[in-house]
Amino acid sequence: MAQETEATCKKGGVKKAEPDLTAALEAFVKEFSYPAQQGLSIRNLPQHPVHARTDRGNAAAYFSFPNIKNLEAHVSEIPPGGATPTHRHTCEAFFYVIFGSGYTEVHANGETGKRIEWQDGDLFCTPIHTWHRHVNRDPSRPARYLEITTIPLMKSLGNWRIEAGSDHPSPAKK
Repeated sequence: MAQETEATCKKGGVKKAEPDLTAALEAFVKEFSYPAQQGLSIRNLPQHPVHARTDRGNAAAYFSFPNIKNLEAHVSEIPPGGATPTHRHTCEAFFYVIFGSGYTEVHANGETGKRIEWQDGDLFCTPIHTWHRHVNRDPSRPARYLEITTIPLMKSLGNWRIEAGSDHPSPAKK
């Protein structure tokens, strides 16, 4: 998804290819069965409606902000006592816990896992391309977090991959 630009390298006058971030973001948003909410701001994240993601065991709402092309943001909600399937991806991801408490298990191939404990108001990240899953420890209340990732950037560079762990209900297709 690269397009040529008028910028040229100083050595040899070769045109640089730049990633087409707009196309990558549009392709990412089209993967969902519901539209991404668009705008300059998203209000009331604790009450924002979410949509079921049966392949992930949670619910989510995706957002699209004008002129933000290399990042995506979404809210995910894990049901009471639930967990997301183990997976890994080639993007960076930050998580802000809106409400709830739980933990995220993170481990690289062949390494002993680490547990990131989280609760209301916490911010954490999962290292790029490490196996992880999010667990809601509360049996009576959902947990909700805002996730911001570099998926559109990785897609535009041709480096986006997601891989499902053995506990995933369906193989990842991306």
